[in-house]
Amino acid sequence: MQRTQVRNRRTRTWPTSSTHAAAIVCLLASCSIVETALAQWPQWGGPRRDFSCQATDLADRWPADGPHKVWSREIGGGHSAIIVDGATLYTMCRRENQDAVLAIDTNTGRTIWETRYDAPTKPDMQLDFGCGPHATPLLAGDRLFTIGAMVQFRCLDKKTGKTLWSHDLIDEMGASHLGRGYGASPIAYKDLVIINIGSRDTGIAAFKQDTGEMAWKSGPFRGGYPSPVLTTINGEDHLIIALAGARAALDPATGEVRWKVTVDRQSAGIMCTPLWIAPDKVFFSAAYGGGSRLFKITAKDGQYTADELWHCRKMKIMHGTAARVGDVVFGSSGDFGPTFLSAVNLETGKILWRKRGFGKANLLYADGKFIILDEKGELALAKADAEGIEVLSQAKVLEQRSWTVPTLVGPRLYLRDYQTIMALDLSEAANRPSAAAAPSPLSSGQEVTR
Repeated sequence: MQRTQVRNRRTRTWPTSSTHAAAIVCLLASCSIVETALAQWPQWGGPRRDFSCQATDLADRWPADGPHKVWSREIGGGHSAIIVDGATLYTMCRRENQDAVLAIDTNTGRTIWETRYDAPTKPDMQLDFGCGPHATPLLAGDRLFTIGAMVQFRCLDKKTGKTLWSHDLIDEMGASHLGRGYGASPIAYKDLVIINIGSRDTGIAAFKQDTGEMAWKSGPFRGGYPSPVLTTINGEDHLIIALAGARAALDPATGEVRWKVTVDRQSAGIMCTPLWIAPDKVFFSAAYGGGSRLFKITAKDGQYTADELWHCRKMKIMHGTAARVGDVVFGSSGDFGPTFLSAVNLETGKILWRKRGFGKANLLYADGKFIILDEKGELALAKADAEGIEVLSQAKVLEQRSWTVPTLVGPRLYLRDYQTIMALDLSEAANRPSAAAAPSPLSSGQEVTR
């Protein structure tokens, strides 16, 4: 199979490797297995918590003004991402001194229910970027778990919005609001829900889903924005965390540390969610000079060790997502200076290419394509591999600061900026070639550097 790539105003073709194609097939197949058992998008990062999912028949081109808009509405301040269960989506926003949890009809955008609670900001917070909420709800069975920027942790009935139990974790446990507001999203494990705490004596804690009773708490770790991820190594479950300088894994049933390493101080400001690379590796990325690291996890005589395979300071993801296809990880690299869409080789840690033209961005991977939303509200569809990136379509769809990663269920894309939420149809049928956009200037004129 041949593909044409426009790069540096020169046309280049190359064969898509069998290894790359096989990796995509395996990724989508495993994603399909997980999606069958779970709600369509039940948590931060999607079914596999890796910002990829199964989708088919997405359009390769959009009209000049962007994909077909199903609906759009004002929602209120916040960066909380969107989860989806059947015909209902859930997210959070701000109402003056209250946090609000919303259930919204996926077809119309109308509110099904809204639950508000008092959540006044703290005197020592930095609110120049707004006071959140930042964390994303978690759906487990009929329960919805939410955490606001002031670390109020709640369990709601997903059908009615009724509060089933709640904890004020600053008052009860000394949890950290991190200055700009708590931002890590909860994760479900069996009958538990696990969250970052970041107090003086407790880094992570697990609570019973049905009662809210604490099941365990770990030893101290500093608070942090990266959401934890779950995986299985050597037949044992691991909760992988990245909090300040700690890169570690806990037993999700007990909170005991399975392995831990400490990185340099430049990497302590990590916000990017860890990315599990089966069967035995984990990728971490931090901005502010920290860069990216790949660790290999080894089990021997019931003990685990984490060995750093490489450290690449040129790949530094701030508050965006990392997405992996085969032996390449893709992300938006940069913090307060220029940003680049970048690709790093997992085997070597070497940067394969860098692409100008986007602000800090979040990436999703589905149907062999990347969906890219940058902080300026530019939405793009692209194909990328180890050789380069081809931007297929691009349009400005949001007006305010767009720091929230989109959600994809089938061909329906849900996205928001700080005030507006919308649903777009990315299907081929809704975006006919007759209305397709002209080639994006980013795909024909902007520089890709290695």
